[in-house]
Amino acid sequence: MTLCDVTQYVYYLSPTEGGRQHDKKLADEYALHLPAGSVLRQDLGLLGHAPAGVVVEMPHKKPPKRELTFSQKLYNQLLSPLRVVIEHAHSGIKRLRIVADTLRLRGEWRRDTVMAVACGLHNLRVGSPHRAYLAQAPAKFPNLSE
Repeated sequence: MTLCDVTQYVYYLSPTEGGRQHDKKLADEYALHLPAGSVLRQDLGLLGHAPAGVVVEMPHKKPPKRELTFSQKLYNQLLSPLRVVIEHAHSGIKRLRIVADTLRLRGEWRRDTVMAVACGLHNLRVGSPHRAYLAQAPAKFPNLSE
């Protein structure tokens, strides 16, 4: 489980757990204390997890044998581009191929170390001044014909 902001900078990485653990149970075990009034965008795997003092934004789940209402569909569509940031952060972490592939190293500390290195490299890439092209104004070149 990761916690990142709009710039895709990873602030929190939970310890590695087996795939059979449910996300909500893990989130309850590793209770984070977020600042009051902060917005937590989470997916449907954390249904029912609502830390105190935090605004939770979560898409609506389709009810069985029924459809979502128009307002629920609209809310999901408005929330989708905001949640893409998290998916981009996950894909940035997985650029280190050892994280994306099956890891056959023995020992949890090795797997945790590999994931921590992958998150550190991702944070280095995110904080790079070469990546900040969106925040800068376009460069103005001098007129050489004069």
